[in-house]
Amino acid sequence: MRRKLKGLTSDSFAYREDGKIESLDVYAPLRVNLGIVIIVILMMAFGSVMLFSASMPKAYTSQGNAMYYVIHQGSFLLMGFAAALIITFIPLKIFDKWPITLLVYLAAVGMALLTLTMGKVINGSRRWIYIGSVSVQPSEFIKVAIVYSIAGYRSFIQRMRKKGKLRARKLSQATLDALLDITLPGVLVLFCLLIVLMQPHMSCFLILSAISAICFLCCGISIRSWLRGGAILLAICIFAGGVGYLLMPADKKEKIEKNFAHVVTRLNIFATMKNEDEEEEKKADEDETYQSQQSIIAIGSGGMTGVGFGNSRQKYMYLPEAHNDYVYSIICEELGFVGGLVVMLLFWAFAIAGILVSWQADSLFTRVLTAGYTTLLTLQAFLNIGVAIGAIPPTGITLPFFSYGGTANFFFMIAVGMILSVSKNGRKRKTVKLVV
Repeated sequence: MRRKLKGLTSDSFAYREDGKIESLDVYAPLRVNLGIVIIVILMMAFGSVMLFSASMPKAYTSQGNAMYYVIHQGSFLLMGFAAALIITFIPLKIFDKWPITLLVYLAAVGMALLTLTMGKVINGSRRWIYIGSVSVQPSEFIKVAIVYSIAGYRSFIQRMRKKGKLRARKLSQATLDALLDITLPGVLVLFCLLIVLMQPHMSCFLILSAISAICFLCCGISIRSWLRGGAILLAICIFAGGVGYLLMPADKKEKIEKNFAHVVTRLNIFATMKNEDEEEEKKADEDETYQSQQSIIAIGSGGMTGVGFGNSRQKYMYLPEAHNDYVYSIICEELGFVGGLVVMLLFWAFAIAGILVSWQADSLFTRVLTAGYTTLLTLQAFLNIGVAIGAIPPTGITLPFFSYGGTANFFFMIAVGMILSVSKNGRKRKTVKLVV
């Protein structure tokens, strides 16, 4: 019995004059994007080596083990890598289900509310939840969940429209489309972002806003829906914000202002470092600018080729958070401009590879997923680098795969796994001509 090959039609065959088959067009085999795999493995290895160098003094003095932070991070990276491998080989149609999308969104909102009510305040922000002795940063899960939720929602709306549903009865079709395309998902996303903002976690709020905007832009929404739905969403935000502010007790308003005091301080630090603030009373003092100044000193000390691996001086308690937010400064100090450039080139290569996968995606769901997750990793990386070199105000953003942070790097690997899954199972397949 002949076996029927899926995807073959009469047009797939080319015949000779004698009627025999000359060639056959078949689909190219499914393969994971090897470029992304290599780039991520290089960043994991490079990041682990530099984390060891940057964290060694602090790990030895605070934990009694110079390898403490590397071992801790390595365990999360390995778990994330294993999870990414599993995700890569799971068919994407399993992920593209509306119950899963709803569950992920509700989990994101729940984690944000849990952090707001029970999180521990560190450096003016309520970002951490402690489960026994283990600390978890739910915002890292929220970043991954928001991208997934937008992709799943848009895919669901697209399927319903293809089935002839979501037809307007009392409203005009244009208004209904605007509500479904922009207003409703905008309200849902902004609700989650508002909870994050109230923690307050400004850096996460900014990243979530940026990646949400990118995801919406990749959805192919019509200009008419953008204008009409955006106007309705803006009106809802102004009305809800105005009523909420008027009804809010005075003590609650004062508490909110205090919550955002650290944001004003960081803006003053940036202005002072740039010598843009001429008013003496608004200038940040030496204690407030100390971290930014030490970061610039570390980068400047590296020169072109650096002081040598392991020879950083700033990591010996001069530069706070040398193993975390400012690990890029230590890289530049030890490996110089060359080392810092290599880090940036790795993330640029990842961005290009991710964009190419998104461009070749075979569905709306896969296109939004890859665009969102590629933006998440590269945007966070370059924001961290911008803080280290003093180009933007301090934000507390980590450098993916380099900075210490088990929760963050685990979910970064989940995002990579989704991109690899799209590269293997969700791309438009090329045809290959087989000559008989």
